Amino acid sequence: MSISIKVKEGIAASSWVVNIFEGNSQSGSGGKEVCDFRLGNPKIEPPLEFAEELKKVANNPFPEMHGYSALAGHVQTREAIAKTLSNERGLNFTAQHVIMTAGGAGALNIILKAILNPGDEVIVLSPLYLEYPYYIDNHGGVCCVAETNADFTLNIDTIAAKITSRTKAIIINSPNNPTGTIYSEESLKSVARLLAERNRQFGKDIFLIYDAAYQDIVYDGSKIPDIFSIYSNTIFAASYSKPLSIPGERIGYAAVHPAMKNFEEVTEALIFANRVLGYLSAPVLMQHVVSRLQGVCVKRAEYQERRDMFCDALEDFGYSFIRPKGAYYIFPETPGDDLVFIQELAKEGILVLPGKSFGRSGYIRIAFCVKKETIKKSLPGFKKVNDFFKRNANAK
Repeated sequence: MSISIKVKEGIAASSWVVNIFEGNSQSGSGGKEVCDFRLGNPKIEPPLEFAEELKKVANNPFPEMHGYSALAGHVQTREAIAKTLSNERGLNFTAQHVIMTAGGAGALNIILKAILNPGDEVIVLSPLYLEYPYYIDNHGGVCCVAETNADFTLNIDTIAAKITSRTKAIIINSPNNPTGTIYSEESLKSVARLLAERNRQFGKDIFLIYDAAYQDIVYDGSKIPDIFSIYSNTIFAASYSKPLSIPGERIGYAAVHPAMKNFEEVTEALIFANRVLGYLSAPVLMQHVVSRLQGVCVKRAEYQERRDMFCDALEDFGYSFIRPKGAYYIFPETPGDDLVFIQELAKEGILVLPGKSFGRSGYIRIAFCVKKETIKKSLPGFKKVNDFFKRNANAK
């Protein structure tokens, strides 16, 4: 008996992901205390409103409180989200346009399950969230990677070159994981114009899947363009993991643009996918909790303080990077092979991820959603390793 060849290959290619979730944080050389910056697992506690609402719901049980919800989710939760979306976007969202999901990942998977036929192509932008290729493959799709510019802004020409008659969707993730880039309104409008042109050319509608996992984590007064006002064939994948700092509770939603053609068929497909993928319904306790927490968010200033502390130090050490405008990752270039660089950092008790995992070699991803003390402890090691690589480069 043997497991799937494809799964075996996936395990071999990404075994380090399992190590992260299992807490396998080996110490550096000499038994140094480990500073782990690999996983976007926030160390900032949820806002007080979350704890208060959770207590309120738990202390006031009602019949079938823990039973299955409707496959699309509890209607009152979907209505609360629809009302928020309508107020924010100026569109007429109703509960019918919202499907509750098992986190943002659940939303992305039911979307891909609902729209893909075997061999359909999905365009993703590099640097990319490392699980996208697996999610697309889960549902018989083909992942097509389009490179962004050197500053991680959108390159319309590379996107255009990837669109074929088999293209079914493009995934846009902004603020981006791993770079923290927020794509500009004009660049997103350029994508929309390109998609509209190809829709006419191929006589089909290409979906825009908008991964909004970090939509609430932005800095310096940055604004995120409203994708719903830009492209009507949009399906929105959102999560409460980041704004409420509750990633382990696995609660999110998918929202379909009210003006999408045949939106009823699309939402029906999403609901069906929720069922046959085994989610059945999003965590029901969390559905009750988040329905009353629309607009509530962790204190962004705490993340911005960590970003600035880290970025200021890395700049002083001579690292080259673009200061992130959102999310909680820094994506510096490495003065040498990124795999070798992370090995040297590990010797100093510092754990980060290689850019290669995100489709852009020569970089590392640092998650700064950690305790400030962890950042401070790591700084001498970051300086030492960067200095070492630069001395060797100069010697050559």
